[in-house]
Amino acid sequence: MNKIRVFSWALFDFAETVFSSNIISVFFPLWIVNTLGGSSYHYSFVYSVSIVISIILGIISGKMADEKGLKDRFFKLFVIGVIFLIFSLYFIKSLIPALTLFLFMNILYQQSLIFYNSLLEDISGGKNRGVVSGSGIGIGYVGGVVSLLLANYLSDTPSQTFLITAIIFSLFALPSLIFVKIPKRRTVPVNIRELFREKRFFLFLLSVLFLTDAAHGLIIFMSVYLNKVFNMSQSEIVNIIAFAGIFAIVSAPVAGYILDKISPAEFMKFLFIGWITGFIFLFFSNSTTIYLVGIMFGILLSSLWTTIRLVVIEISPYEQLTTRFALMALSERMASIVSPLTWGVIIFFLGENVFSYKIAAITLSVFPLIGFLIYLRFLRLT
Repeated sequence: MNKIRVFSWALFDFAETVFSSNIISVFFPLWIVNTLGGSSYHYSFVYSVSIVISIILGIISGKMADEKGLKDRFFKLFVIGVIFLIFSLYFIKSLIPALTLFLFMNILYQQSLIFYNSLLEDISGGKNRGVVSGSGIGIGYVGGVVSLLLANYLSDTPSQTFLITAIIFSLFALPSLIFVKIPKRRTVPVNIRELFREKRFFLFLLSVLFLTDAAHGLIIFMSVYLNKVFNMSQSEIVNIIAFAGIFAIVSAPVAGYILDKISPAEFMKFLFIGWITGFIFLFFSNSTTIYLVGIMFGILLSSLWTTIRLVVIEISPYEQLTTRFALMALSERMASIVSPLTWGVIIFFLGENVFSYKIAAITLSVFPLIGFLIYLRFLRLT
């Protein structure tokens, strides 16, 4: 295992989390709404369109890369495109060009993630892939925190924020562009229709959809939950999330080490149980124990992202990895619809009160439970 190549690959997790936090989650949507005169509808519509296009393109490009042995080149091509477009944000001053640029930028970014994940098997050489995967996830969490702080405190205008983000992204993506190279290996034709008909892989995707749907629900609503149920201020909410983030950073490589000792597919069933338990604990938590629950969810989140890509590798032929990660991306992108909608419906009918938020939280436990039952069927076919 080439350590420079591994470290360079893991650093891209830092870069991609910079993009996710600074562009997708915080500064770009605020810029659209507060400066350019747009609305959250404009941003959400363009984001949704970019995801649909990226899923279709990912399946097509993934199939092509698997059949031609070009996934490292495709990865670099998409990353270079993202770098160019982030720097271009510095020169944009109006709504339509900003949204158009974001449409293409997010499509390229989503493609880079598919190919990045598919390179894990090549980078690790099939050895210690758990530690490699966990190290990348841990570094990624560091990137999210650091980039938000730097962009927030070192810039006075949105243009400066995007320039700083572009510089950070480029610096941490550059090693992967230089050192991530894979040798040519045997390739075979990939039949996408057969992949959709493969019951074992389909059950895995479906089970993960339910589990990650609950995870996305937690990510979206945790800050609101802390405010409504425990009356926490913004500073207190940031502190508890940052506190959980520390444990996420540390636990990712630890989970990776464990995953090198046991089957990732077997380990993942404990994650389903952990998520079910976590939402139950969230329901019964108080102002003191909520910190322990935060730690638990920090560990569960980092372990989840570390494990999923290892299971895909474990159950997939090498010659189909990129295509299967594209289908995995399809499942993950769909997994941010049902649980947020369920949460919203519960709050709408029960009203804005502590009880309704607790009911919404305990309801999220149903999603990993359904996923767990489907996953057990998947394991029986393994």
